[in-house]
Amino acid sequence: MRIGIAGPIKVSPLKHHLVNLTNYDENLGLGGTAINEIIDGFIKEGHHVTVFTLDPSVTKKYVIEGTNIKIIFGNFRINSKIKYIDFCQKEFRQIRNFILEEKNNIDIVNAHWSYEFAIGTILAKTPHLITFRDYAPKVLKFQKHIYRFFRLIMDIWVRKNGKNFSFNSNYLKNVINVNGVVIPNSFKEENIKEHKISPVIKKKIKICYISNGWGKLKNPVAALEAFCILRKQINNIELHLFGKGYEPKGVNFENMEREGLNKHVFYRGTFSHDELMKELARSDLLLHTSKEESFGNILIEAMANGVPVIAGENSGAVPWVLDYGKAGCLVDIDNPQEIADKLELLITNKKKYEEYSINGINNLKNRFTQKIVCQKYINEYIRIVNESSTYI
Repeated sequence: MRIGIAGPIKVSPLKHHLVNLTNYDENLGLGGTAINEIIDGFIKEGHHVTVFTLDPSVTKKYVIEGTNIKIIFGNFRINSKIKYIDFCQKEFRQIRNFILEEKNNIDIVNAHWSYEFAIGTILAKTPHLITFRDYAPKVLKFQKHIYRFFRLIMDIWVRKNGKNFSFNSNYLKNVINVNGVVIPNSFKEENIKEHKISPVIKKKIKICYISNGWGKLKNPVAALEAFCILRKQINNIELHLFGKGYEPKGVNFENMEREGLNKHVFYRGTFSHDELMKELARSDLLLHTSKEESFGNILIEAMANGVPVIAGENSGAVPWVLDYGKAGCLVDIDNPQEIADKLELLITNKKKYEEYSINGINNLKNRFTQKIVCQKYINEYIRIVNESSTYI
Protein backbone atom coordinates (compact mmCIF):
# COMPACT_ATOMS: atom_id res chain seq x y z
CA MET A 1 0.00 0.00 0.00
CA ARG A 2 0.90 3.67 -0.30
CA ILE A 3 0.43 4.85 3.27
CA GLY A 4 0.39 8.41 4.56
CA ILE A 5 1.29 8.97 8.22
CA ALA A 6 0.51 12.33 9.87
CA GLY A 7 2.04 12.76 13.29
CA PRO A 8 5.15 13.53 15.32
CA ILE A 9 8.16 11.38 14.49
CA LYS A 10 11.91 11.30 15.06
CA VAL A 11 14.23 10.89 12.08
CA SER A 12 17.16 9.19 13.81
CA PRO A 13 15.43 5.81 14.46
CA LEU A 14 14.47 5.70 10.76
CA LYS A 15 17.87 6.70 9.37
CA HIS A 16 18.64 3.21 8.02
CA HIS A 17 15.75 3.72 5.55
CA LEU A 18 16.94 7.19 4.45
CA VAL A 19 19.75 8.42 2.19
CA ASN A 20 22.15 11.38 2.20
CA LEU A 21 21.19 12.48 5.70
CA THR A 22 22.96 15.43 7.28
CA ASN A 23 23.45 15.85 11.02
CA TYR A 24 20.65 18.41 10.87
CA ASP A 25 18.34 15.87 9.25
CA GLU A 26 19.03 13.19 11.87
CA ASN A 27 18.02 15.53 14.69
CA LEU A 28 14.69 16.54 13.16
CA GLY A 29 11.39 15.56 14.73
CA LEU A 30 9.13 16.04 17.72
CA GLY A 31 9.49 12.46 18.99
CA GLY A 32 7.01 9.64 18.73
CA THR A 33 8.45 6.21 19.46
CA ALA A 34 5.21 4.36 18.72
CA ILE A 35 4.81 6.00 15.30
CA ASN A 36 8.44 5.37 14.35
CA GLU A 37 7.88 1.68 15.12
CA ILE A 38 4.93 1.31 12.75
CA ILE A 39 6.61 3.29 9.96
CA ASP A 40 9.61 0.98 10.22
CA GLY A 41 7.30 -2.04 10.21
CA PHE A 42 5.43 -0.90 7.10
CA ILE A 43 8.66 -0.34 5.16
CA LYS A 44 9.95 -3.79 6.15
CA GLU A 45 6.78 -5.30 4.68
CA GLY A 46 7.30 -3.49 1.37
CA HIS A 47 4.79 -0.66 1.76
CA HIS A 48 5.60 2.93 0.75
CA VAL A 49 5.21 5.51 3.52
CA THR A 50 4.83 9.27 3.14
CA VAL A 51 5.14 11.07 6.47
CA PHE A 52 3.54 14.47 7.10
CA THR A 53 5.12 16.00 10.17
CA LEU A 54 6.48 19.14 11.87
CA ASP A 55 9.62 20.48 13.53
CA PRO A 56 10.34 23.84 15.23
CA SER A 57 13.64 24.34 13.37
CA VAL A 58 12.01 24.05 9.93
CA THR A 59 10.90 27.41 8.51
CA LYS A 60 9.53 26.18 5.17
CA LYS A 61 8.64 22.85 3.59
CA TYR A 62 11.56 20.46 3.93
CA VAL A 63 11.75 16.96 2.44
CA ILE A 64 14.03 13.98 3.04
CA GLU A 65 13.66 10.66 1.24
CA GLY A 66 14.86 7.07 1.16
CA THR A 67 13.81 3.60 0.11
CA ASN A 68 10.00 3.45 0.29
CA ILE A 69 9.86 6.53 2.52
CA LYS A 70 9.37 10.25 2.08
CA ILE A 71 9.25 12.61 5.05
CA ILE A 72 7.76 16.09 4.61
CA PHE A 73 8.37 18.64 7.38
CA GLY A 74 6.57 21.88 8.13
CA ASN A 75 7.06 24.43 10.89
CA PHE A 76 5.93 23.73 14.45
CA ARG A 77 5.50 26.79 16.65
CA ILE A 78 6.74 26.57 20.23
CA ASN A 79 6.02 28.99 23.07
CA SER A 80 3.43 30.79 20.98
CA LYS A 81 0.38 32.16 22.81
CA ILE A 82 -1.31 32.75 19.46
CA LYS A 83 -1.07 29.02 18.86
CA TYR A 84 -3.14 28.42 22.00
CA ILE A 85 -6.10 30.40 20.74
CA ASP A 86 -5.95 29.77 16.99
CA PHE A 87 -6.21 26.00 17.51
CA CYS A 88 -2.84 25.38 15.80
CA GLN A 89 -4.14 26.70 12.46
CA LYS A 90 -0.69 27.16 10.97
CA GLU A 91 0.21 23.59 11.88
CA PHE A 92 -2.92 21.83 10.63
CA ARG A 93 -3.05 23.88 7.42
CA GLN A 94 0.48 22.78 6.57
CA ILE A 95 -0.48 19.14 7.15
CA ARG A 96 -3.61 19.55 5.00
CA ASN A 97 -1.63 21.18 2.17
CA PHE A 98 1.12 18.54 2.27
CA ILE A 99 -1.48 15.77 2.00
CA LEU A 100 -3.25 17.49 -0.90
CA GLU A 101 0.08 17.85 -2.73
CA GLU A 102 0.71 14.11 -2.34
CA LYS A 103 -2.87 12.94 -2.97
CA ASN A 104 -1.91 10.98 -6.10
CA ASN A 105 0.84 9.13 -4.22
CA ILE A 106 -1.11 7.82 -1.22
CA ASP A 107 -4.06 5.49 -0.69
CA ILE A 108 -4.87 6.52 2.88
CA VAL A 109 -3.63 8.79 5.67
CA ASN A 110 -3.34 7.62 9.28
CA ALA A 111 -3.18 10.61 11.66
CA HIS A 112 -1.90 10.06 15.18
CA TRP A 113 -3.32 11.94 18.16
CA SER A 114 -6.57 13.87 17.88
CA TYR A 115 -5.16 17.36 17.43
CA GLU A 116 -3.42 19.34 14.64
CA PHE A 117 -2.31 16.28 12.66
CA ALA A 118 -5.81 14.82 12.74
CA ILE A 119 -7.50 18.12 11.82
CA GLY A 120 -5.19 18.61 8.83
CA THR A 121 -5.87 15.05 7.69
CA ILE A 122 -9.65 15.39 7.96
CA LEU A 123 -9.61 18.74 6.11
CA ALA A 124 -7.70 17.13 3.23
CA LYS A 125 -10.79 14.98 2.60
CA THR A 126 -8.80 11.80 2.03
CA PRO A 127 -9.62 8.26 3.17
CA HIS A 128 -8.28 8.37 6.68
CA LEU A 129 -7.84 6.68 10.03
CA ILE A 130 -7.47 8.79 13.19
CA THR A 131 -5.54 7.05 15.96
CA PHE A 132 -6.28 8.25 19.49
CA ARG A 133 -3.31 8.08 21.85
CA ASP A 134 -4.61 10.00 24.84
CA TYR A 135 -7.87 11.08 26.49
CA ALA A 136 -8.05 14.86 26.29
CA PRO A 137 -10.52 15.39 29.18
CA LYS A 138 -8.29 13.41 31.57
CA VAL A 139 -5.17 15.27 30.42
CA LEU A 140 -6.91 18.59 31.12
CA LYS A 141 -7.98 17.36 34.55
CA PHE A 142 -4.37 16.74 35.58
CA GLN A 143 -2.81 19.60 33.57
CA LYS A 144 -5.03 22.62 34.16
CA HIS A 145 -3.63 24.94 31.50
CA ILE A 146 -5.34 27.06 28.83
CA TYR A 147 -3.36 25.19 26.15
CA ARG A 148 -4.92 21.90 27.27
CA PHE A 149 -8.40 23.45 27.20
CA PHE A 150 -7.98 24.41 23.54
CA ARG A 151 -6.56 20.94 22.83
CA LEU A 152 -9.75 19.47 24.27
CA ILE A 153 -11.84 21.55 21.84
CA MET A 154 -9.67 20.30 18.96
CA ASP A 155 -10.20 16.73 20.16
CA ILE A 156 -13.98 17.22 20.22
CA TRP A 157 -13.91 18.60 16.66
CA VAL A 158 -11.93 15.56 15.49
CA ARG A 159 -14.40 13.16 17.09
CA LYS A 160 -17.32 14.88 15.33
CA ASN A 161 -15.69 15.20 11.91
CA GLY A 162 -13.47 12.13 11.58
CA LYS A 163 -14.81 9.07 9.77
CA ASN A 164 -12.64 6.19 11.00
CA PHE A 165 -10.95 5.77 14.37
CA SER A 166 -8.53 3.50 16.16
CA PHE A 167 -7.32 3.45 19.76
CA ASN A 168 -4.04 2.20 21.17
CA SER A 169 -5.79 0.41 24.05
CA ASN A 170 -9.12 -1.09 25.02
CA TYR A 171 -9.29 1.40 27.91
CA LEU A 172 -9.03 4.37 25.54
CA LYS A 173 -11.76 3.01 23.28
CA ASN A 174 -14.10 2.64 26.25
CA VAL A 175 -13.57 6.14 27.68
CA ILE A 176 -13.72 7.94 24.32
CA ASN A 177 -16.80 5.92 23.36
CA VAL A 178 -16.82 6.29 19.58
CA ASN A 179 -16.79 3.43 17.09
CA GLY A 180 -13.39 2.13 16.09
CA VAL A 181 -10.82 -0.62 16.43
CA VAL A 182 -8.14 -1.25 19.05
CA ILE A 183 -4.61 -1.40 17.64
CA PRO A 184 -1.89 -1.27 20.31
CA ASN A 185 1.65 0.07 20.28
CA SER A 186 4.33 -2.30 19.06
CA PHE A 187 7.86 -3.50 19.72
CA LYS A 188 10.43 -5.01 17.35
CA GLU A 189 10.52 -8.77 17.92
CA GLU A 190 14.25 -8.95 17.18
CA ASN A 191 14.91 -6.68 20.18
CA ILE A 192 13.09 -8.88 22.71
CA LYS A 193 15.56 -10.33 25.21
CA GLU A 194 15.62 -13.48 27.35
CA HIS A 195 13.87 -13.60 30.71
CA LYS A 196 15.72 -12.40 33.80
CA ILE A 197 16.94 -14.46 36.72
CA SER A 198 15.78 -13.46 40.21
CA PRO A 199 18.01 -10.77 41.78
CA VAL A 200 17.58 -12.19 45.29
CA ILE A 201 21.31 -12.97 45.70
CA LYS A 202 22.62 -9.78 44.07
CA LYS A 203 24.66 -7.34 46.13
CA LYS A 204 22.69 -4.42 44.70
CA ILE A 205 19.12 -4.59 43.44
CA LYS A 206 18.16 -1.80 41.04
CA ILE A 207 14.56 -0.59 40.87
CA CYS A 208 13.85 1.65 37.89
CA TYR A 209 11.25 4.44 37.69
CA ILE A 210 10.79 6.20 34.33
CA SER A 211 8.42 9.13 33.83
CA ASN A 212 8.27 12.24 31.68
CA GLY A 213 7.17 14.79 34.27
CA TRP A 214 6.49 15.20 37.97
CA GLY A 215 2.99 15.71 39.34
CA LYS A 216 -0.23 14.13 40.55
CA LEU A 217 -0.74 12.17 37.32
CA LYS A 218 2.71 10.58 37.39
CA ASN A 219 2.49 10.04 41.16
CA PRO A 220 6.23 9.77 41.95
CA VAL A 221 5.83 10.50 45.66
CA ALA A 222 4.01 7.18 46.13
CA ALA A 223 7.01 5.41 44.59
CA LEU A 224 9.41 7.21 46.91
CA GLU A 225 7.30 6.51 49.99
CA ALA A 226 7.00 2.83 49.07
CA PHE A 227 10.74 2.59 48.54
CA CYS A 228 11.37 4.21 51.93
CA ILE A 229 9.16 1.56 53.57
CA LEU A 230 10.89 -1.24 51.66
CA ARG A 231 14.35 -0.13 52.77
CA LYS A 232 13.40 -1.02 56.34
CA GLN A 233 13.13 -4.65 55.19
CA ILE A 234 15.74 -4.84 52.42
CA ASN A 235 18.84 -2.66 52.57
CA ASN A 236 20.67 -3.58 49.34
CA ILE A 237 18.22 -1.78 47.05
CA GLU A 238 18.47 1.36 44.94
CA LEU A 239 15.76 3.42 43.25
CA HIS A 240 16.80 5.15 40.01
CA LEU A 241 14.52 7.92 38.72
CA PHE A 242 14.66 8.83 35.01
CA GLY A 243 12.95 11.56 33.01
CA LYS A 244 12.19 15.25 32.92
CA GLY A 245 11.70 16.52 36.47
CA TYR A 246 14.07 13.97 37.98
CA GLU A 247 17.33 15.87 37.55
CA PRO A 248 20.12 15.53 40.14
CA LYS A 249 19.91 18.42 42.61
CA GLY A 250 16.79 19.72 40.84
CA VAL A 251 13.74 21.29 42.48
CA ASN A 252 11.99 17.97 43.04
CA PHE A 253 15.16 16.41 44.42
CA GLU A 254 15.43 19.26 46.93
CA ASN A 255 11.76 18.96 47.93
CA MET A 256 12.05 15.22 48.54
CA GLU A 257 15.34 15.72 50.37
CA ARG A 258 13.49 17.88 52.89
CA GLU A 259 10.93 15.09 53.26
CA GLY A 260 13.68 12.57 53.98
CA LEU A 261 12.78 10.39 50.99
CA ASN A 262 16.05 10.39 49.05
CA LYS A 263 18.19 7.79 50.80
CA HIS A 264 19.49 5.24 48.24
CA VAL A 265 17.54 7.18 45.56
CA PHE A 266 19.36 8.34 42.42
CA TYR A 267 17.89 11.19 40.36
CA ARG A 268 19.21 10.55 36.84
CA GLY A 269 17.32 13.07 34.67
CA THR A 270 16.74 12.74 30.92
CA PHE A 271 18.49 10.29 28.60
CA SER A 272 18.24 9.52 24.89
CA HIS A 273 15.81 6.70 24.21
CA ASP A 274 18.62 4.29 23.34
CA GLU A 275 20.52 5.05 26.54
CA LEU A 276 17.33 4.84 28.58
CA MET A 277 16.66 1.35 27.22
CA LYS A 278 20.17 0.29 28.24
CA GLU A 279 19.49 1.54 31.77
CA LEU A 280 16.16 -0.29 31.83
CA ALA A 281 17.82 -3.52 30.68
CA ARG A 282 20.28 -3.25 33.58
CA SER A 283 17.43 -2.88 36.08
CA ASP A 284 15.80 -5.63 38.12
CA LEU A 285 12.30 -4.13 38.41
CA LEU A 286 10.24 -1.36 36.84
CA LEU A 287 8.06 0.56 39.30
CA HIS A 288 5.34 2.52 37.49
CA THR A 289 3.02 4.50 39.78
CA SER A 290 1.25 6.63 37.14
CA LYS A 291 -2.45 7.16 37.88
CA GLU A 292 -3.47 6.92 34.21
CA GLU A 293 -1.99 5.61 30.98
CA SER A 294 -3.69 5.48 27.60
CA PHE A 295 -1.21 2.71 26.81
CA GLY A 296 2.15 3.00 28.60
CA ASN A 297 4.95 2.26 26.15
CA ILE A 298 7.44 1.83 28.97
CA LEU A 299 5.49 -1.26 30.05
CA ILE A 300 6.14 -3.15 26.82
CA GLU A 301 9.73 -1.88 26.79
CA ALA A 302 10.23 -3.37 30.25
CA MET A 303 8.62 -6.66 29.21
CA ALA A 304 10.89 -6.77 26.15
CA ASN A 305 13.90 -6.61 28.47
CA GLY A 306 12.51 -9.28 30.78
CA VAL A 307 12.11 -6.71 33.57
CA PRO A 308 9.08 -7.46 35.80
CA VAL A 309 6.67 -4.54 36.20
CA ILE A 310 4.75 -3.28 39.22
CA ALA A 311 2.02 -0.84 38.15
CA GLY A 312 -1.46 0.46 38.92
CA GLU A 313 -4.48 -1.84 39.00
CA ASN A 314 -6.75 1.09 38.07
CA SER A 315 -4.32 3.14 35.97
CA GLY A 316 -6.16 3.33 32.66
CA ALA A 317 -4.78 0.87 30.11
CA VAL A 318 -2.15 -0.59 32.46
CA PRO A 319 -4.13 -3.72 33.51
CA TRP A 320 -5.00 -4.45 29.86
CA VAL A 321 -1.38 -4.09 28.71
CA LEU A 322 -0.20 -6.35 31.56
CA ASP A 323 -2.85 -8.96 30.71
CA TYR A 324 -4.79 -8.21 33.89
CA GLY A 325 -1.97 -9.18 36.21
CA LYS A 326 -0.60 -12.23 34.39
CA ALA A 327 2.27 -10.31 32.78
CA GLY A 328 2.93 -7.80 35.55
CA CYS A 329 2.13 -7.15 39.19
CA LEU A 330 -0.89 -4.88 39.73
CA VAL A 331 -1.21 -2.78 42.89
CA ASP A 332 -3.10 0.12 44.43
CA ILE A 333 -0.65 2.88 43.50
CA ASP A 334 -2.15 5.18 46.13
CA ASN A 335 -1.09 2.75 48.87
CA PRO A 336 2.70 2.93 49.48
CA GLN A 337 2.58 0.02 51.94
CA GLU A 338 0.97 -2.26 49.34
CA ILE A 339 3.52 -1.16 46.73
CA ALA A 340 6.34 -1.92 49.16
CA ASP A 341 4.87 -5.35 49.93
CA LYS A 342 4.70 -6.26 46.22
CA LEU A 343 8.25 -5.04 45.64
CA GLU A 344 9.43 -7.19 48.53
CA LEU A 345 7.53 -10.20 47.15
CA LEU A 346 9.18 -9.96 43.74
CA ILE A 347 12.64 -9.39 45.20
CA THR A 348 12.49 -12.28 47.66
CA ASN A 349 10.36 -14.81 45.75
CA LYS A 350 12.49 -16.29 42.96
CA LYS A 351 9.63 -18.25 41.40
CA LYS A 352 7.26 -15.27 41.29
CA TYR A 353 9.93 -12.93 39.88
CA GLU A 354 10.88 -15.25 37.03
CA GLU A 355 7.24 -16.07 36.33
CA TYR A 356 6.48 -12.38 35.73
CA SER A 357 9.61 -12.01 33.59
CA ILE A 358 8.66 -14.99 31.37
CA ASN A 359 4.97 -14.08 31.19
CA GLY A 360 5.81 -10.50 30.25
CA ILE A 361 7.91 -11.64 27.30
CA ASN A 362 5.21 -14.08 26.14
CA ASN A 363 2.54 -11.38 26.48
CA LEU A 364 4.63 -9.09 24.30
CA LYS A 365 5.26 -11.75 21.64
CA ASN A 366 1.59 -12.73 21.47
CA ARG A 367 0.07 -9.23 21.34
CA PHE A 368 2.49 -6.39 20.68
CA THR A 369 5.15 -7.36 18.13
CA GLN A 370 5.77 -5.01 15.23
CA LYS A 371 4.58 -7.58 12.67
CA ILE A 372 1.30 -8.29 14.50
CA VAL A 373 0.48 -4.61 15.04
CA CYS A 374 1.40 -3.46 11.53
CA GLN A 375 -0.82 -6.15 10.02
CA LYS A 376 -3.74 -4.92 12.15
CA TYR A 377 -3.22 -1.43 10.69
CA ILE A 378 -2.98 -2.77 7.12
CA ASN A 379 -6.21 -4.73 7.55
CA GLU A 380 -7.99 -1.59 8.75
CA TYR A 381 -6.52 0.55 5.95
CA ILE A 382 -7.74 -1.94 3.34
CA ARG A 383 -11.23 -1.92 4.85
CA ILE A 384 -11.37 1.89 4.83
CA VAL A 385 -10.09 2.24 1.26
CA ASN A 386 -12.50 -0.42 -0.01
CA GLU A 387 -15.46 1.26 1.71
CA SER A 388 -14.51 4.80 0.74
CA SER A 389 -16.52 6.50 -1.96
CA THR A 390 -13.56 8.78 -2.76
CA TYR A 391 -10.33 7.23 -3.97
CA ILE A 392 -7.01 9.02 -4.11
